[in-house]
Amino acid sequence: MKTEIKTKRLTLCPMSDAEIEALMERTPSEELRSAYGEMLSGGKNDPENRVWYAPWAMTLKDSATCIGDLGFKGPIKNHAVEIGYGVLPEYEGQGYTTEAVQAMTAWAFKQKDVVFVEAETEAENKASQRVLEKCGFVPDGTTGEEGPRFVQESPLPGQISTYMLFGIAIGMSVGQMCGQMIWGLAPGISLGILAGVLLDNTAKKKREEIRQQRRSCD
Repeated sequence: MKTEIKTKRLTLCPMSDAEIEALMERTPSEELRSAYGEMLSGGKNDPENRVWYAPWAMTLKDSATCIGDLGFKGPIKNHAVEIGYGVLPEYEGQGYTTEAVQAMTAWAFKQKDVVFVEAETEAENKASQRVLEKCGFVPDGTTGEEGPRFVQESPLPGQISTYMLFGIAIGMSVGQMCGQMIWGLAPGISLGILAGVLLDNTAKKKREEIRQQRRSCD
């Protein structure tokens, strides 16, 4: 099944090997060609994780024009992936990069084991830093090979309201069977809230363990 993300104005899709090779041929920067070559090799050597290596084409919906690319710098490591992005100069300043990074970050958080999305940008590249800030990234206080590192953490799922509604449903069913709606509703709500609180606390504890693991690996 083809992996594809659609936003208001864009379609984002991993490039094929042939598309990456064509991109390398028309890219004047030796540094970028080398980066694309590493992405191509990574996907070939690790096909199960190809989606985390390949650049994704950033294409305008209304004209099918490719205006840039973005993607991840390898598969999940310590519950984190790193995102990179670039748009053609003539399309800068129109919000396309922000739109694409927001969508890609949201997609990443839906994938198994992804808790953090990281990004690095050169210290003087204020435009790139503004994009990250608009997308909800914050500086994490460290510096990578390219410059200051930014990170966004996936939101914790709220369990209390979900299980409270579940408890209401169970309580209403029990109440109807017993002919006492209130009698069934009250304990159902209480049990639902209790289950939600316990699951919330478990999730928060697990998340803190993951944060500590990430910090120890930096």
